[in-house]
Amino acid sequence: MSNQRLNPQVPRRVGKARPATGIPWALLSLVLALHLIVGLLLSVFSPPYWVWPLALGGTLMQAVVLAGPKALSSFTGFRILLSRFVTCLGTAMSVVALAIAVGFGGTSDIDLIKFTQIGLALFFINLGVLLLTAVCSLMIAHAGDRLLREVGRVRCSLILISFCFLGLFIGGVLGLAIAS
Repeated sequence: MSNQRLNPQVPRRVGKARPATGIPWALLSLVLALHLIVGLLLSVFSPPYWVWPLALGGTLMQAVVLAGPKALSSFTGFRILLSRFVTCLGTAMSVVALAIAVGFGGTSDIDLIKFTQIGLALFFINLGVLLLTAVCSLMIAHAGDRLLREVGRVRCSLILISFCFLGLFIGGVLGLAIAS
């Protein structure tokens, strides 16, 4: 018997079919919500103006590089290290921006300050800032990996940047409304 197929009109499947998952709206909504919280924290305490470009630049760097496992699998050698470095730099910029912004909250009455309470408060606030930024970075990478299945790298980065910046903008507006 030969290896020819019996019905030549039916296309032959090679390998497993990849299920169409669509755009991960739940992940993108989570990315939007997390960046809304970041925008709120960046504006509610009235930090210096240069905190915003620092946060926007860090977010931009993370969203452009897409440092998830799926995105990094297309790179080799030095490009993987470079993309990880850029992502770490973007995350560090976001952490610094949030830590400075949150550091402007507090009291100006020196008599109300107690060392142990303020020390513990600063520790937990900075720990929260680190955790929030880490979760934001992980969600960007995970959403980027899921989006790469559906769209190309450029469109994926643009979608992520728009959701991140929209969240920062809405959070900033809410923070300004609360602060005033």
